[in-house]
Amino acid sequence: MINLLLGLGAALAVILLSTLLSIKLWISVPIGILAGAGLFIWQGRKVQQELEKIFTRAGDQLKKQQFEKAIEIMKEGYRFSSKQFLVKGSIDGQIGVVQYLRKKNEEAEPLLASASMQHYIAKAMLGILQWKRGEKKKAKETFALALKTGKKESLLYAVFAYVLVEMGERDKAIEILNQGLGVCKGDERLITNRNLLQNGKALKMKVYGEQWYQFMLERPMIRQEAPAFARVSRRALRG
Repeated sequence: MINLLLGLGAALAVILLSTLLSIKLWISVPIGILAGAGLFIWQGRKVQQELEKIFTRAGDQLKKQQFEKAIEIMKEGYRFSSKQFLVKGSIDGQIGVVQYLRKKNEEAEPLLASASMQHYIAKAMLGILQWKRGEKKKAKETFALALKTGKKESLLYAVFAYVLVEMGERDKAIEILNQGLGVCKGDERLITNRNLLQNGKALKMKVYGEQWYQFMLERPMIRQEAPAFARVSRRALRG
């Protein structure tokens, strides 16, 4: 990626210049590394700021239900793919989520599959599509991968548990909820749902509100505002 190459180039340039000036390597190398890292971080922040502007504009269109316009705006971010790691995966994930919410699963799935692993919502949606198609093993693998980056997200454990229950694997679902409680200690939503499963009852996913309904596995009892799926966390955009 261009930003990484710029950073490496800056580091080498500083080291070579220091060598010409007869500065010892044990001094020039750390200085070169710091210079290269600083340039890489600075360039990365510039890309991130531009992407945030793009997603803000796209979010405005999504609020108006202008999905195609929002997608076209998000695609503008692809021009930064050659500069920074994870950019393409982040944009693919966001567009994939929009298409999933529009029930355009054929368009959504390849985008969700290529989404960066930091986009755990996209990966959860991919797992749901795989499960619905009968690919249970693949769905479980996808959720397991999503949990590696979304391990602190209570919702992710709950959605995985819901899918496992639908697969007829109640005991495995309880195990996943307990795994979540090992990280999200004291989370009342996970505790409540774990206890429900242990007592042979159904999960109550509505405790997650609109976050749950974005997966479109249950209909809300009342009309919900459109989830803020156009927002991308800073973490998801870091290279």
